[in-house]
Amino acid sequence: MDVFLIPGLGADHRLFAKLELPGHRVVGFDWPEMPKGSTLSDFAAVLAAQVDKDRPHALVGVSMGGMVAQEMAALTAPRRVVIISSWKGPHEMPRPIKVLRGTHPERVLTRAFIQRTRPILHWQMGTTTPEATQLFDALLLVHTPEQLRVQVDAALNWNGPSEPVKGLVHIHGDTDHLMPLASIKGAQVVKGGGHFMVFTHAGAVSPLVQRALQD
Repeated sequence: MDVFLIPGLGADHRLFAKLELPGHRVVGFDWPEMPKGSTLSDFAAVLAAQVDKDRPHALVGVSMGGMVAQEMAALTAPRRVVIISSWKGPHEMPRPIKVLRGTHPERVLTRAFIQRTRPILHWQMGTTTPEATQLFDALLLVHTPEQLRVQVDAALNWNGPSEPVKGLVHIHGDTDHLMPLASIKGAQVVKGGGHFMVFTHAGAVSPLVQRALQD
């Protein structure tokens, strides 16, 4: 089966470097450049155009990628959608995030601001190893601040999938500081997993994804 991996906000396919899914044809997506005002549905449409809808396939998304995967499901009809460290809709966003919707906090994002807040970002992401920290710091340089602002705005103002997602599997860590587990319902929990757990805890995440793809 084709398995399309969709990274988190500001990331690229390297986020999935440690995820092991033997027996599947795995394709890692990177985020396209999108114009200001783009929605997650717009992102989904661009990525869905790269999926052969006539072949059996699954969508696996992390964080914002999980949200986009849910939007893509209405366009590609996957056999399975797996979201990791993500939300199923704004109802799972914690209150501090909800109050930011519509206020455009992404306007403060500059290269200097990102560099100043790196220690906070490391804590939020759960980059608990030198290897994970090195990768995360590299990912901070992938997108321009302008593109990061587009992504943040789209993610914050997402209203949930346009259609109910069949066969959805949600995997979440119990130490996720960015998307706290307390706001999440119906997820398979990875003990000690933070927001970056698809990389830091790939040994625990991989079998859960593999099982979801086999069910």
